[in-house]
Amino acid sequence: MILNIHELHKAYGTKKVLNGLSYQFVEGKIYSIIGRNGAGKTTFFNCINRDISFEQGTITLIDGTKERELTFEEVGMVSASPILPEFLTGYEFINYFLSFNDGFSNSNEQIVNDYFNLFRIQENDRFKLIKDYSYGMKNKLQLLCCLIRNPKVILLDEPLSSFDIIVSHDIKERLVELKHDHIILMSTHILQLATDVSDEIILLKNGTLTSFDWKGYHREDYEKHLIDVLNEEE
Repeated sequence: MILNIHELHKAYGTKKVLNGLSYQFVEGKIYSIIGRNGAGKTTFFNCINRDISFEQGTITLIDGTKERELTFEEVGMVSASPILPEFLTGYEFINYFLSFNDGFSNSNEQIVNDYFNLFRIQENDRFKLIKDYSYGMKNKLQLLCCLIRNPKVILLDEPLSSFDIIVSHDIKERLVELKHDHIILMSTHILQLATDVSDEIILLKNGTLTSFDWKGYHREDYEKHLIDVLNEEE
């Protein structure tokens, strides 16, 4: 399966953010999207997730010889700015989310706790109100919801920036496991994360996407090469 982005245009007033952006993302790979602040990474993800409209272009899924529009149910996005029901506890929210999405009964405590264990969320934290959660804890809940929905296309907007080293390691391993049945796009400023888990690194600059060949370089070389390329942006 292929996520096909064709001639995507998005502007805010006179400022063009996405300028005829086209790319094909293949199932079974993790793609890291790297760009300078304001390059349009979050805008690009929001267009795919249909959180915002765009002026021109198409976003489709190609399955064999069939091509169709990507639906809302087929996309899951973990936002850099999580919005969650802060009047619920983490346990209440995940329990409800499971029931709503997969039809689990409210009494299935083991499944709820298994999800919490996946991200090393301690038992006492599960019963705190979400309003008292740290930014990192809220991001864990977002990612849990995405895993529960199990969408075909997963969008991760700076997914690991707020996690400690142990949880980050666990999530990286989980992403590598997930990629075989999904199309995963991840925006990040952490180059080491991108090279750790990505099959392809793609640069977003001047409103378009270009592949960044890094595998033939030593670390110091590809960092310098990446900085040089991004500095060429107008």
